[in-house]
Amino acid sequence: MKKNILKISSFSNEKLKYISGLKDKKNREKSGTFFIEGFREIQRAQVSGKVNFEYLLTCPACYLGENEEDLVSSIDAKTIIVPKQIFEKISYRDRPDGLIATAELPDFSLSSKTKLSDDPVLVIEGVEKPGNLGTILRTAEGAGFHKVFVADPRLDLFNPNVIRSSTGTLFTLDVFQSDIKELYPILKNAGYKTFAVTPEAKSLHWDANLKGKVALVFGSEQYGLSEYARSQSDQYISLPMKGVADSLNLAMSAGILMYEVLRQNR
Repeated sequence: MKKNILKISSFSNEKLKYISGLKDKKNREKSGTFFIEGFREIQRAQVSGKVNFEYLLTCPACYLGENEEDLVSSIDAKTIIVPKQIFEKISYRDRPDGLIATAELPDFSLSSKTKLSDDPVLVIEGVEKPGNLGTILRTAEGAGFHKVFVADPRLDLFNPNVIRSSTGTLFTLDVFQSDIKELYPILKNAGYKTFAVTPEAKSLHWDANLKGKVALVFGSEQYGLSEYARSQSDQYISLPMKGVADSLNLAMSAGILMYEVLRQNR
């Protein structure tokens, strides 16, 4: 692919200000575009087919591997090369790898026509911390949870921290954003049994039958599950806590439960 490449050496350039500004939610909402940083993340966004790229910002002096140029040449985007000091100023990372892309915001909204198979699914309601959501997505991909429903989130799914901590699996998974009251009827109509994970549940996760069409439902870090999710779930389950702490980190809890589902369905 023959590309037109622009070299810019001043941070005052409007294109660079625009790219850097996409680290802020208000600018993402205003422009309808977002910021993807990192070789793996950009490559996975490309492979997913869900992302329409706009700009590709590169800095060969920051490359950490040998395949960056192949990726750059394969992406249909306006390519800009900048010096290391400018790239580091725009980068979201302590150790940037020389690649940042901008792209149109994908549509992750839930539709009544969303197709569900017999595989287990994950529901995260009211999540607040980008790092937790990203870690959950990365773990879901590893545990074979191909569909993740992010219900009533208190964060922006396209926060750079979500993308970074998910290592780009935000794009390779089927991720849907929805209202919790819209989601439950779809799950029930598809024959899913919903398991609300909450500390006060008397049934422990390893005693529950998590085979087949299972939906694991987790609440927010601060508030837990909503009253609606509690009232509509088929069963409550919890993780055993032997020490003084009364709960685990959301991402860790989700990881333990997803791998228990994988174990039971192996």
